[in-house]
Amino acid sequence: MIIFFTKAPEPGFCKSRLREFIDDEKVLAICRKLIKDTFVSINHFPCTIYYAGVYEKLDFLGADLTQIPHHPQVKGSLGRRMKEAIYNELKSNDKVILIGSDLVGIDDKLIQSAYEALDDYDIVIAPVADGGYGLVGMNKPCDVFTGIEYSTPHVLEDTIDLAEEKGYRVKLLKEILDIDEFDDLVRAETGIFDIDLIGRGEYNVNYKVGDYIFRINFASQMGLGEDQIAYEYGALKELEPSGVTPKAYECKKSGDYIPYGFLTMEYLKGRPLDYDKDMATAARLLSTVHNMDTSKSKLIRADKPFKMMYEECLSMYSHYKSWEGRDRESEKIIDELMEIAGSYDLDAQMDRPSIINTELNNRNFIINNNSYIIDWEKPIIGDCEQDLAHFLVPTTTNWKTDKILSDAEIENFLLEYEKYRPVNRKLLKQFMTFNTLRGVTWCSMAKREYSSDRAIKNEDTEKKINKFLSLDFLKMLRERFY
Repeated sequence: MIIFFTKAPEPGFCKSRLREFIDDEKVLAICRKLIKDTFVSINHFPCTIYYAGVYEKLDFLGADLTQIPHHPQVKGSLGRRMKEAIYNELKSNDKVILIGSDLVGIDDKLIQSAYEALDDYDIVIAPVADGGYGLVGMNKPCDVFTGIEYSTPHVLEDTIDLAEEKGYRVKLLKEILDIDEFDDLVRAETGIFDIDLIGRGEYNVNYKVGDYIFRINFASQMGLGEDQIAYEYGALKELEPSGVTPKAYECKKSGDYIPYGFLTMEYLKGRPLDYDKDMATAARLLSTVHNMDTSKSKLIRADKPFKMMYEECLSMYSHYKSWEGRDRESEKIIDELMEIAGSYDLDAQMDRPSIINTELNNRNFIINNNSYIIDWEKPIIGDCEQDLAHFLVPTTTNWKTDKILSDAEIENFLLEYEKYRPVNRKLLKQFMTFNTLRGVTWCSMAKREYSSDRAIKNEDTEKKINKFLSLDFLKMLRERFY
């Protein structure tokens, strides 16, 4: 007999650890999918349902629930509830296997191996990656539940120790996947258990999965909504002939388990760019991309780049301006910077179309024997000077490091870049004004968001936001770039 051990899911009352990243509606859909997939994989075996909650809320299983044997779980700890369910079924069955409902990897082969193992062992267990287990079976009452502290990384270890102490014979089956955290959704989606979180930003998260990168998109800075990940994928495909960007493999708007768009791309080994050592390499990489043919590009065009950037700054800054918590002294300086930028010719046309990244910091570079530019979240067709300005200004260099480039260091980089492609110095200076303003106004918007109940917060990001909105930093920008 198989016990299907499940909750009847409701909005806001399932998978609480997923709700850090995913809204309640999507979490509920994930819970229902996991429960239904597991139920479908076992319901052709003799089974009964032990449920917590309202039984009728399992109607999404698509079966006639009144025809399936079912019992409410007893009150109490998880251990007591599992123990009572197994003991109750052992009264009328020689072998009982309890299976959780939020699992991936339950199949006929696993169930059959569990049944067969109970011919020779008292207990069978299928472990999960977080140190617990998702399946436990017995051929007689074996109390390996009392005294165990659940929801810890050593549940499996403690259970086995208790079983051996009591003289029970235990057989471990293959590991299965228990979905509790966002990382588990990545494991389920990819079918690979060994994953590494390598970067989490405001709008994306990146995992190393096997020998490739799995990049998930939560939101769009470009107002593209669900089309953001496809836009990024298309950009990587356009950039691939350059030889200095990652190869993109696959793109989906959503997956079987992950309710967001994602893409897979090449994993590149190396380190971030060092502003004191790698500027010549950066000049070569950037000029390689900027020299690419854009005549057939499908990327968004910044035909009036100053107007586009100014309107973006105005939109971001409006969130801060309407906020009661804004700093009035910082506001005065930002108002002044906005006025100066607004006095430029906002209708000026793009000069020389290039593919530009628009968000270049040192973490956008992978430095090794074959160096690359990565993280193409917001590429457009624009002036190369816009990219160069963003790369060189303090709102970029000081974002992930403590570096602020001197005038001499900036000049040395430009001389190196000009070995491959000319630079319009006047245009570059104007773009430095707009790029510092863009950094500051983004921080102003983010300051308001971080002061609310934002779902995803990055401590380092919050520190930089506060620094960039400080009076000393704003005055330094005004003096050097306005």
